[in-house]
Amino acid sequence: MIDRPLAILYTWYGISMVLCCPMLECGATFKHSRDVKHHVVACHLPYAFFCPIPPCHWRGGRRDEYDVHYRIQHPEYDKHEPGQTYDNAAILWSIFEDGITYKTAERRALDFVAVKARELGMEEEWKDLCGRRANGGRCRCDLPVD
Repeated sequence: MIDRPLAILYTWYGISMVLCCPMLECGATFKHSRDVKHHVVACHLPYAFFCPIPPCHWRGGRRDEYDVHYRIQHPEYDKHEPGQTYDNAAILWSIFEDGITYKTAERRALDFVAVKARELGMEEEWKDLCGRRANGGRCRCDLPVD
C-alpha cells in the first residue's frame, strides 16, 4: 500500500493532518480515506454506470445515482441492474493501493468506456467518454494535458 498524500494544516488549535486528492491540481482535502475515494469517483473518474433501458442515454458515476434515475425515469419497468462500463473499485484500488498515477488510471477507465461504447453501438452517444459534459458538468478531458 502506498502512502497517501498528506497535507499538514496549521490551525489556531494545533496541527491537523489531512488526506489530499490524488489529482494534485484539484487541491481537495479530506479527513477519511473513504471520503477521498468517494470524491475521486464523484468528481474525477469517467462515469462507470449507464442505464441499460433503450433508448435512454443516462450515465453516472455511482450506483445510488442510477437508483434515483431509474426510480424517476423508468417506474414502469421491473428493477434492472445498471450497466457498468468499467469496475471503478478496481480503478480506485490501482490508484490507492498499487500506486499508479491518476492520469494512468483515468486513461485505463476511458479505454474501458470506449470498448463498452463500441460493444453497445453507442460511440456517437458516448463520444464524451467521461460522460460529464452531457450532464452540464466540466470534464477533465477539457483541461490542457501536461
